[in-house]
Amino acid sequence: MRGLYCDGAFIMLEQLNNFSSKIYKLTIDSAHPRFMMSFLMQFPVMIAHALFHIKNKFVLTGIYSFVQFAIPVILLLFNFMLTKRTKRLDILFWNIFTYGVIICPFMIFSVVESIIGFTLHFILWNYLCAKIDYKKTDIIFILFLLTMMFGTYEYVTFLGIIFFFAHFHYVMKEESFKIQFVKTLIGFGSLASAIYNIIFMIRTDGEQGEVARFIVEATNYFPHLLELNTIFSIITIILLIIISFKKSNISKVMMGIIIVVYITALIYLLNTPLTSIYPMWEGHLRTVPCWFLPILFLVLLIKDIVSDKINENRYINLICIALVCCIFQSVWQMVNTYYWNKNINYMKNELQNSNELLYIPSEHPELSGFHNKELRRYIWHGIFPATSILFTEEYKQKTLLLSYDEQQDPGNGTFRDILYVISDKKISIPFGAVVDIKNDYWDLTDCAKALDEYNKENKIKTNR
Repeated sequence: MRGLYCDGAFIMLEQLNNFSSKIYKLTIDSAHPRFMMSFLMQFPVMIAHALFHIKNKFVLTGIYSFVQFAIPVILLLFNFMLTKRTKRLDILFWNIFTYGVIICPFMIFSVVESIIGFTLHFILWNYLCAKIDYKKTDIIFILFLLTMMFGTYEYVTFLGIIFFFAHFHYVMKEESFKIQFVKTLIGFGSLASAIYNIIFMIRTDGEQGEVARFIVEATNYFPHLLELNTIFSIITIILLIIISFKKSNISKVMMGIIIVVYITALIYLLNTPLTSIYPMWEGHLRTVPCWFLPILFLVLLIKDIVSDKINENRYINLICIALVCCIFQSVWQMVNTYYWNKNINYMKNELQNSNELLYIPSEHPELSGFHNKELRRYIWHGIFPATSILFTEEYKQKTLLLSYDEQQDPGNGTFRDILYVISDKKISIPFGAVVDIKNDYWDLTDCAKALDEYNKENKIKTNR
């Protein structure tokens, strides 16, 4: 259920509410370019409910969570199969490296378009550089990739332009009109996606501020290089630089030393206090690709222009190291999952044993990630209402876990001004999720009445 971390809980809550009314639509703004990536994450849940008639909310939330983490891995495996035809081991290596070194260390927050988008773009780049005869299925999938490129948003504004200029180099090396046409399609399709996203940012109110925010967050990434899980990434990068200067294969002794070092680091990581390895926040997962991917693809283009030679043995060795890095980060993610489950189970037990209609965690510091250092960041106080609804096993819920009345963290508002009951039929919770008080999955009647009284007694202003 890790996919319910932060935004995932609100998305799933609204999704279940829609299913109750037989409504199958995305739970985010469909006018925003990101809706395409959200469609990939939410579509399997819709299929499970509509076609396979799966009604259990825990099964549906499990599918939703699994899909978020599975899609980038499935796409990476597809790129591996494509590489057997294109022979571009360098692209495959950087795909694995980006996932293991750039994405995994920040993947506590999985509802981010960058996670899916980065692998889609590696596949598209592989197709662009490929010296193969494109099949009909290839062309169909390329059209799908270009469509998704319109919905990845921020860093596509740079990538689209790079892909456009890059396609000229690869088109001039081909004689077949069909192959030239496909590569031209990739180039102009990528440029169109960049232009579309730029126009959206310019013409949409509030997006200019978002762009400034992403730039700030991207620069804020660098201090996190001192965190324990990113130190491993630094070690990996250093090893890659050293190995890149070697013209021969890595010796078995050297590989053995690397594995021993990684295992030692892993043992140290698993025995280190959690306060040293708390999960990173989602801002970096959105912003790192903004500068890393454009620079990487630009370097790959320059390399191809200078020389098309690829040392297969060297890249196979590099891929092995990148895979070791993925294994390490996967174990780190397992540690995150362990503490996420610990926090969720604690919350479920507290709700089960509570006789209060409204349970405010400020009175129970051990429940809040802002007081309990070991559980910090695994549950944000803003999603307490959503998680308490999703993880309660009983249909009629006797307790609703509220967020704080006052903001506890400058970067994480509670939005209590939109936490209220609407016409005794709907309830709105922080981050703008509006759901029915009673549907096929929950009955919040008693909690909603208590919440309405609580807001009046405490003079909490709402938009009712």
